[in-house]
Amino acid sequence: MLTFFSQFIKSPIGRHLTLSIVLFSSLITLITTAYQLINDYRGDVSRIDRVFSNIEKANLDVLAASIWVIDERLINTQLNGLIQLPDINYISIKDDSGQSWNAGNSKPTHTLNKIFPLVYKSPTDNINVGTLEVQVDMDAIYQRLYDKAILILLSNGIKTFLVAGFILFLVWYNITKHLDKLSNYCKRINLDADFEPLQFERKEKADEFKQVADAINSMQGQLRNSFEALKSSKAELQTALEDRERLLKLERSYKEELARQVKERTQELEQSLAALKRAQQVLVEQEKMAALGGLVSGVAHEINTPIGICLTAASAQLSHIEELIELIHSEQATLDEINAILDEYQQSCELIVRNITKASSLIQKFKTIAIDRSHEEHQCINLQTQLKQIVESSLLMHPTLKAQTQLHVDPSLNIQTNASLLNQIVSNILSNAYTHAFQDREDNQILISTNIEQEVVNISIQNNGIAIPPEIAEHMFEPFFTTNRSKGGTGLGLSAAFNAATLLKGTMSYQADSQLGGAQFNVRIPLNRCDLPKIGTHHDFTN
Repeated sequence: MLTFFSQFIKSPIGRHLTLSIVLFSSLITLITTAYQLINDYRGDVSRIDRVFSNIEKANLDVLAASIWVIDERLINTQLNGLIQLPDINYISIKDDSGQSWNAGNSKPTHTLNKIFPLVYKSPTDNINVGTLEVQVDMDAIYQRLYDKAILILLSNGIKTFLVAGFILFLVWYNITKHLDKLSNYCKRINLDADFEPLQFERKEKADEFKQVADAINSMQGQLRNSFEALKSSKAELQTALEDRERLLKLERSYKEELARQVKERTQELEQSLAALKRAQQVLVEQEKMAALGGLVSGVAHEINTPIGICLTAASAQLSHIEELIELIHSEQATLDEINAILDEYQQSCELIVRNITKASSLIQKFKTIAIDRSHEEHQCINLQTQLKQIVESSLLMHPTLKAQTQLHVDPSLNIQTNASLLNQIVSNILSNAYTHAFQDREDNQILISTNIEQEVVNISIQNNGIAIPPEIAEHMFEPFFTTNRSKGGTGLGLSAAFNAATLLKGTMSYQADSQLGGAQFNVRIPLNRCDLPKIGTHHDFTN
């Protein structure tokens, strides 16, 4: 029994079960007691109503006759009889003259009062002779109900605790002590110790605890097997970890050796890259010098004619001056002869001035394309004028080529940009067309047009020459890619143009189909407007 109470005190399930049984039993006791007390109260009230009904039937007529004849003895006898009825504590009779007869003690509270009229029935009429007041003491009824409630609650409480105790004992004997043994058994499980099966201290029965014991014993057997397999796996894993550490050390040594080799190869590649960059710079300079040589050759060819004319005109002027001197010293000189010599002299001077002006213009165009201003700050230029100068300067490098160039450019479009980089882009595209697109062709045409899209200037340069094959178009912007290497081409023209467009924070792209039928290059650069005087609108010129 001591074991039962100690386990009951420690068991949360026992305490919870006890509290649940007590609360539920108390609730049922309260409900049944309240129901029984209500029924008893209703029975007492019904009993009082029956007393009032009996008084009304048996006593009212006798009391009315006694008051009519004023029979004091009979009235008092009736009062003494009525006051002896159960739960009646006070009776009062009043006649119509104000005289009253009382029995018992009146209470101000916890009472039930009933007033009956006293009517004397004469042979001819019913005469109201007074009233009868009956007072019932409710405290007696309440006290009986209270005593009965206490008795019921005590008997039910004792019964509840006895039943709860018996139920708890059954729960402990059949469930709780076995659960406690199960808990202690699970706490003592040690997979390294010998296997000890779970057995409950009771008669062997095929119930739930038997199933639990069998399940736990089976589970423990499986756990022991798994534990043995786990220990075996742990040993194998330990061996694998040792092998892994050995392989990691070997891998680190390989990585260090590989890193050393990569470092050596990287140094070699850096040296090769530096040499390649130097070679590229040399090729770029050679490309510039070759282009400059072609430009100088073209400029020399163009300047040779005006200089020769100037030389011829100057020689003619010397002879005219000698004739003029002889004529002046001659006595037969006439004014007409002198004027004729002076007219010829003036024509020679005008011829010299025109050709020297032409030579000066050619030299200025040569300076425009030959001087490197890639590091200059942006300047405000008229786009139409700038493109026209680039076209004229580019034609100087190909004096034998005939090509008609059209400019469709807004004459009022002034932009802030690097003119040297723009010159490099357009001149390289034009040079590529002159070299590759117009080979052995007549009626060569170039169209340069511009349009503005969302604060960007789009410069379109297209020709009617030979189309560029797709396999060449894929690589034509790569450095050193050329199809004309046997004739001195370096493959840096379009690559340099592409890089220059990037430096202008713009783009350069190729379009296979164009309005003229040949290649089309689109150059997009940021639009930064500025102010310059307006100039002409449209130019058609042929070289």
